[in-house]
Amino acid sequence: MDLLKDNLKKLYFKFLIPSLGSAMVMSIYTLTDAIVIGKGVGADALAALSITTPLLCILMSTGILFGVGGSVQMSVHRGSGNHQKSNRYFTISFFLITAVTALLWLIYATCMPKLLHLMGANDTLFPYAMSYMRYINIFLPVAVFSNYVAIFIRADNDPNRAMAGVLLGGVVNIALDIIFVFPMHMGMGGAAFASVLGMTIQVIVGGSHFFSRKNGLHFIRPIHTIPSIRHIIVGGIPSFFNEFANGFIVLLFNIQILKYCGENALSIYSVISNCVILFNSLFTGVGQSIQPVISTNYGAGNGVRIKGIKKMAYTTILIMGAIFSLSGILFPTAVCRIFIKMNPTLTDIANLGVRTYFFAFLPFGINLLTSYYFQAILQSAQSLCISLLRNIILSSICILVFPLCLGASSLWFVMPIVEVVVLFVSLGCLKSKSI
Repeated sequence: MDLLKDNLKKLYFKFLIPSLGSAMVMSIYTLTDAIVIGKGVGADALAALSITTPLLCILMSTGILFGVGGSVQMSVHRGSGNHQKSNRYFTISFFLITAVTALLWLIYATCMPKLLHLMGANDTLFPYAMSYMRYINIFLPVAVFSNYVAIFIRADNDPNRAMAGVLLGGVVNIALDIIFVFPMHMGMGGAAFASVLGMTIQVIVGGSHFFSRKNGLHFIRPIHTIPSIRHIIVGGIPSFFNEFANGFIVLLFNIQILKYCGENALSIYSVISNCVILFNSLFTGVGQSIQPVISTNYGAGNGVRIKGIKKMAYTTILIMGAIFSLSGILFPTAVCRIFIKMNPTLTDIANLGVRTYFFAFLPFGINLLTSYYFQAILQSAQSLCISLLRNIILSSICILVFPLCLGASSLWFVMPIVEVVVLFVSLGCLKSKSI
């Protein structure tokens, strides 16, 4: 594929379809766990899975930080014709993620009980959460590298291999989830074991790219290391927060919902948080699919092609966001039944909570894509502003303040309000750019 000359529409779909397929199956790792755990272990176990989400998001977002940060720089310098500098960013990003993975492995192995209590695990939920994280700890490097490998081989013009790895890993995950939890009665630990085995297969298949004829990624002796590290981190940090915030926001919601609404409401929020993971993965798939094309053309100065692919991406996001929002607004109970057994109490909570929260998904997609777009053209300040506002600053303030001022039910309104406010910021930033 020639990112600078091929037909733009065909190029867009060559990257979009594998990227969405990969994103869909990646989210299936979590969704299958949630469905199987909710049906096979119980509502308390599903609530405990929500407790583990922040810790899992740290691992996944670390892979995205160094994957996106390194691959965007790599693509821009490829577009400008500097292949040595392109490979330098790949080399440095690889050594960075290896070092950080070793540190995370040590922290998780030695501090897991304290971390789970910090995430809000009470006496009821802690045994379930600990059982799940035990297997995650063993295979922690695989969880970190799964996103990193997929992002880089996609940027190296091999999106189909990335999708193949995720699809094969997803099939294994689904099959083993059912086997481990139901006939083998391995509970939460079985679901986690199935997930990490699926991720292992994904990394192996994706890693085979480095031994193929298509491989354009090569390790070289790094120079100008400190400036390169800064560029990688600055370029990847908005995507890190976009992913990490899933866990951070879940943590705050877990604490506030348990405090103000109780465990039944937390079970419904567990359903919502799993939908957030799915929809976020699909929106991210669109954002990551256009980054190699936009970054390469940005390096070559092809503004017309950037505008063309940007228009197609925003059209896709608008359609997806409308479908996602309507699914929960129109069918809140049906969405919850996919994950847990419903009763009248849970139904009442879902009718308010799911319907209200799902209004957030249309502006959510636009904001996320805008953040990825600014990363692709090396406008990290705008990307970070959007990411921090929606993922950390406004969301944190509203989650903490709303129930104090407006009552417990106001927690369901937090994210729709936050996403709409940030939407105006995103549109303002886009209007200020000529490409």
